[in-house]
Amino acid sequence: MGQPPKYQHAIVIGASIAGLCAARVLSDHYDRVTVYERDTLPAEPAHRGAVPQDRHVHILMARGAHEFETLYPGLLDDMVAAGVAKLESRPDCIHFGAAGHVLGTGHTLDREFTAYVPSRKQLEWQIRRRTAALAGVEILQRDVNAPRFDGEHQTVTGVVLSAPGTNEFVPADLVVDASGRGTRLPAWLDEWGFARPHEQTVDVGIGYSTQQLRIPDGLIAEKVVVAGASRTQQAGLGMLFYEDGTWGLTTFTVNHVAPPQTLDEIYEVADAVLPEPLAAAIRQGEPVGDIAFHRYPVSRWRRYDKLQRFPGGIVPIGDAVASFNPTYGQGMTMTALQAGHLRRLLAAGTRHLAYDLARATAKSTYPVWTMNAIGDLTLHGTEGPAPWWYRPVGALFDQFLGAAENDRVLAEWFLRRFSLLDSLYMVPPASIVGRAIRHNMSLWWAQKRASAPVPGPDPVLGR
Repeated sequence: MGQPPKYQHAIVIGASIAGLCAARVLSDHYDRVTVYERDTLPAEPAHRGAVPQDRHVHILMARGAHEFETLYPGLLDDMVAAGVAKLESRPDCIHFGAAGHVLGTGHTLDREFTAYVPSRKQLEWQIRRRTAALAGVEILQRDVNAPRFDGEHQTVTGVVLSAPGTNEFVPADLVVDASGRGTRLPAWLDEWGFARPHEQTVDVGIGYSTQQLRIPDGLIAEKVVVAGASRTQQAGLGMLFYEDGTWGLTTFTVNHVAPPQTLDEIYEVADAVLPEPLAAAIRQGEPVGDIAFHRYPVSRWRRYDKLQRFPGGIVPIGDAVASFNPTYGQGMTMTALQAGHLRRLLAAGTRHLAYDLARATAKSTYPVWTMNAIGDLTLHGTEGPAPWWYRPVGALFDQFLGAAENDRVLAEWFLRRFSLLDSLYMVPPASIVGRAIRHNMSLWWAQKRASAPVPGPDPVLGR
């Protein structure tokens, strides 16, 4: 089998992490790759105005770290050299609460579990500088008005750039839409005579409040502190130790509950969802900068895989396809998986790139989207339509998480699946299900015996 053909020019709309990863993959197959980004890109790690969510904590899952390292060899070592915390199979790595349960992570895990804790600005900068250094790749600050569509050949032939007094056309063999949740691709499809993709949504109603802190050394052993929302507590918290020695503390609310507006209200959430020593350490922190706010109303999956017709010359990637509930911390990992799909399909020389990429993306999106939706609709109490089987599955997972509080094996299985390491599907094997049932039954019997009445004196014998 010969080498896949080499093409001339590819264009990427948006220098997001998805767009940068797409450019990295395209550079192996196109003579030139141009990334157009309307925002000013900083020369050093810094927050970007066009990415308001980058001030809030972003967890890089273990699977995501592996996928990014595959695309950019040496990335992880360079981040560690820049001060990024590296989490290994140690008992002091992480405090993890899920749906009101604190998992038994105080034990050393049996299998290797390595993750990294970069800030969003650090990770994006590391990826951006590597992408910009690739031969044939250029990142330009320009705004794309729209792709140009050739109706006769039913294909996109390039993009038209927005410029004062003129519309500059730039031809390309392929255009990648990495413009994020605000993508205009569905509207463009409609304009070109194609159907818009069906959208699956979950109305999560998330509000964020984030405060950077400097916490005195020695007060917190963990590098990651997570406490998810639950049915009875519609606020949660994520806190990460960053490469500059500060802590990113994000409190969040679900179901359109107003997030904390002041530092005292942030402290109140920490008091409610964390063990007392962690909450007390947070109160001893020194605030750095102002509180940042952000809202994420709806998780959205555009089902491009269901379309019967699609134009040639253009493909979407990243949040332009699926944006996941950010409180689960899986978005960047899912983006890296999509880039991996694009890489394999280009290497295979597929003749139906848009169709094959949409199918591959749907295959990896379905299990993660489904488990997130079950968590939102059954464990977090989010309102919305759901298949009948969501509720019993959610109840079973609530029981599972309860057992995992004190069982290292169950906690490890959940953490590895939640991090998308072993599989994208959270379907426990029979051995894991049986272990959880036995654990909960033994706990139930212990509680029953403890609550049984103590026999009084025998009325006949007097004793």
